[in-house]
Amino acid sequence: MTNKTYKILIVDDEEPNRNLLSRFLSCDQYTLFTAENGIDALERAKSISPDLVLLDVSMPVMDGYEVCRALKADEATKKIPVIFVTAMQKTADEASGFESGAVDYITKPINAAVVQARVRAHLSLKEAQDAADDWNSNLKKRLLQSIATIREKTQALMSAEERASGSHGYVLAAELLSGAFELMEDRHGVHARAVSELAGDAARKMNLDADTVAKIRLAGLMHDVGTLGSMRGLSVKHEIDMSANELEEFHTHPVRGEALFESFEGMQDVGQMVRGHHEALDGNGFPDGLKEDAIPLGARLIAIADFIENAANSVSGECAEYALMKARLHAGTLLDPKLIPYFSSITRILYFKGKRSGTTGEVEVPTNELISGMQLSRDLSNEAGVLLFQKGDKLDLAGISLIRRTISMSQSSEAGIWVYFNNTE
Repeated sequence: MTNKTYKILIVDDEEPNRNLLSRFLSCDQYTLFTAENGIDALERAKSISPDLVLLDVSMPVMDGYEVCRALKADEATKKIPVIFVTAMQKTADEASGFESGAVDYITKPINAAVVQARVRAHLSLKEAQDAADDWNSNLKKRLLQSIATIREKTQALMSAEERASGSHGYVLAAELLSGAFELMEDRHGVHARAVSELAGDAARKMNLDADTVAKIRLAGLMHDVGTLGSMRGLSVKHEIDMSANELEEFHTHPVRGEALFESFEGMQDVGQMVRGHHEALDGNGFPDGLKEDAIPLGARLIAIADFIENAANSVSGECAEYALMKARLHAGTLLDPKLIPYFSSITRILYFKGKRSGTTGEVEVPTNELISGMQLSRDLSNEAGVLLFQKGDKLDLAGISLIRRTISMSQSSEAGIWVYFNNTE
């Protein structure tokens, strides 16, 4: 935590409890406010914008759960962390607290050290999140400045013919951003560059014009820009592992990404590609539920590139063949089957592991990556030695569910399932 002063709102209908919490938190770093009921708490939260709320559950007229839900429903107060302080100790009570939006739960009788430690921890987390939000809110301004500089230098260097083609600025923007991502040492920078290369190469193989290819490559680099400044750790989670709040946050990132391009002259279609990269061919994607050709072509290409890149990095061994096989299994539902063949050669170049074309092999797949249609390459037994599936069996949803339950009960979550791949198109 920094040396700033934090505002803490203490809400309890009993004055001795308010006084006790105030005594525990009395220091120069905290400015304390109190409220004796839910209605007063909501009014004070709006007027003083506290950094943290300590909230009793059992209060007349409006209990703590109702107060917390009201805080989270209001745009002005929804980001204020709420810690329940209550004598209710049942698991169901605690679950209700978290479901209403609280970040923590302290049970009475309260302990000074516990209260102080929890308050410090959640103020630190809020400060980190606020810093991320500030960074994200300034991202559009920084991108506008960067693009303006690129265009200014490009216009000075371009010939009349290049200016007429219109694509050179996008190429230069993509090169600059690609270099910036190369400086990133984490997985996100590598992923962004790989998606850009995959989608751009596929677009070239489709003989799309140079301007469109450059825009698709740029959109591929920026497809996940909307995740910057989102919840900590959100971008490395599988959707199946996300909480309801995390999933809601994740589903907004294509919209935030598109918004960055709205003020860029001539780049609105790049923003539409970014917005549409999580749409599904069958209409079950997000954020708009578009289907088939209603999804921009560039977004469909980026979706395949994003899918292949994630799949290739989920296994060791024959990454390219596994990723292409998995993409084909999702053809017609998530991905456009007409476009997948354009990715074969570039995928094998990026993720080549030495397997000759036209051969069959096997790869170990994490249980959370299993999908219907995969064929087992080895017998699978449970911990007691009972045979569950035989080599050659094809997986369906029921089989996958059984495997996941069996693995979670008996083995490490790192254990994988061996399946065949065939790299013959």
